[in-house]
Amino acid sequence: MQIKIRDLSHTYNRGSRMEFTAIKNLNIDIKQGEFIGIIGHTGSGKSTFIEHLNALSLPTLGQINWSFKKDVFNKKTNKYDQIHESIDVVASWVEKNVHKNGFIDYKYKTRKVKKVSNPKEIRKRVAIAFQFAEYQLFEETIEKDIMFGPMSFGVPKQEAAMRAKQYLNLCGLDDTYLNKSPFGLSGGQKRRVALAGILAIEPDIIVADEPTAGLDPAGVREILSIFKKLHKMGKTIIIVTHDLDNILEVTDRVVIMKHGRIVKDGPTYDVLKDTEFLDNNGLQSPKLMSFMTKLEKKGWKLPKIKSIDELATFISQKIQGDK
Repeated sequence: MQIKIRDLSHTYNRGSRMEFTAIKNLNIDIKQGEFIGIIGHTGSGKSTFIEHLNALSLPTLGQINWSFKKDVFNKKTNKYDQIHESIDVVASWVEKNVHKNGFIDYKYKTRKVKKVSNPKEIRKRVAIAFQFAEYQLFEETIEKDIMFGPMSFGVPKQEAAMRAKQYLNLCGLDDTYLNKSPFGLSGGQKRRVALAGILAIEPDIIVADEPTAGLDPAGVREILSIFKKLHKMGKTIIIVTHDLDNILEVTDRVVIMKHGRIVKDGPTYDVLKDTEFLDNNGLQSPKLMSFMTKLEKKGWKLPKIKSIDELATFISQKIQGDK
């Protein structure tokens, strides 16, 4: 699936004293298989932006296009054919005339919105895990909780049960957890069960809002490793977070938002290495980048390193080579 966004703006409480424009004139393309990080201070528009990715929120102005391949059963051949489908939502200003006695008395502008023709299809393909996703757990057993999502989209019970087992295992929990209550798990385990429930829908794009918030270092590593696996499987991953070190380690592209606008969009390593830009926008450089900069000032020539483990391996090899 690909998403194209053009001139997207969203205003809350339009026409009231509480009117507030959260995002302004956003233009961005999201391609299948990308691993994207979205960063920015609180109030920068990140959450409002991601709510538009699966039509939970609709634009005040602008256009969103979702394009994807879909399997459709062909009765003539008794086989499934793969077709290309495209869904749009468009919101724009149109000028209308008010006539009086056969003449134009005055003109005014109003919003014209082309609504999403099939929002369920979009939400099946673009899944959002909001911050503290474990709060959405509600069933008696973990298996039932994971099965709920796919069954809501018409997946047969037997197939949903198979998916529950498959995606629970992918998230690092074995079959013995299926009949357990989700409420007896640790915070990190609950987070993984909630993620398994989203994966069981089998979306093309997975959006995660602060997926590592509140977790200990071990829990953070577990969640990031799951996203790495999913990316290798061809899924598009979008992570919203304040942790720039995590963004540096796992993503290929980073989008920086400020005051409702995209102020930077590019390869993760190149963007986060620009310490001057980060400082000017009130963002602290990743700790790894800061340490690498100190090494470079001491004359070290470093390759493109994205994690502490990679840096430790490089330093170890260099020390061994210098002996």
